Amino acid sequence: MYIERLSGTFAATLPTGIILDVQGIGYGIELPLSTLCQLPRVGSKINLWISTYVREEALRLFGFRTYEDRQTFEVLLSLAGVGPKVALAILSTLTLAAIERAVEKNDPKILESVPGVGPRLAEKILVELRPKVARLQVAKQLDLQEDLVRLDAAGFDSLGGPGENERKPSGREALFEDLNSALENLGYKDKIIQPLLLKLRKHSEFKDLQDLMRQALKELTQGSIEVERHSPQLQAKSVSTAPRSTKTLGLSDDSVF
Repeated sequence: MYIERLSGTFAATLPTGIILDVQGIGYGIELPLSTLCQLPRVGSKINLWISTYVREEALRLFGFRTYEDRQTFEVLLSLAGVGPKVALAILSTLTLAAIERAVEKNDPKILESVPGVGPRLAEKILVELRPKVARLQVAKQLDLQEDLVRLDAAGFDSLGGPGENERKPSGREALFEDLNSALENLGYKDKIIQPLLLKLRKHSEFKDLQDLMRQALKELTQGSIEVERHSPQLQAKSVSTAPRSTKTLGLSDDSVF
């Protein structure tokens, strides 16, 4: 017996997930960034597909917006060398179509666009994933929409001392700290995170963590933080992102997830 799906109230946001209140029981659920940044406001009713990860020392719940993402996550976990952290990073960055393209074209560069996935691991994933692609096709039978904030297959067509006031961060600054933690947990390096935060701090229209994460993911996938890496403080740091076309999420704050 295992949990297949949960429906409840979005109670609170965590750096890498949420607390979902289901009839008075709060479930801590870890999410890929692509799902986390699309959540409606706290207090909304949402539905999540669940993958239960059981080990001797821990029991973890992972939530996904679509059955397709849940199925892909579980297939990725079945590969040698791929744990929850890498699987979440892949799903935070790539759609199923992009993953299938990597296998079809035998193109490890697509997987190397994921933080934490180097050339050797990318090659290993391709070899082990090839005979399991059929399992991913099953999810498509549900005809669920692809996420629009990750890198899709089309995106790879042309691929070649503190002061007193700082001890307690403001509400706005706390959002950036949560974003920093979320990106670190997904495997992004400081040389990518810091230029991104520098750019996002110039904006003031973020009303909550979901808004901030949505913009952060768009910046990462579009490569638009490239301008920031030329600032004097960050000259020694380089940022590499994959090109893609601009897409919108098409979600309203009041929509049921």
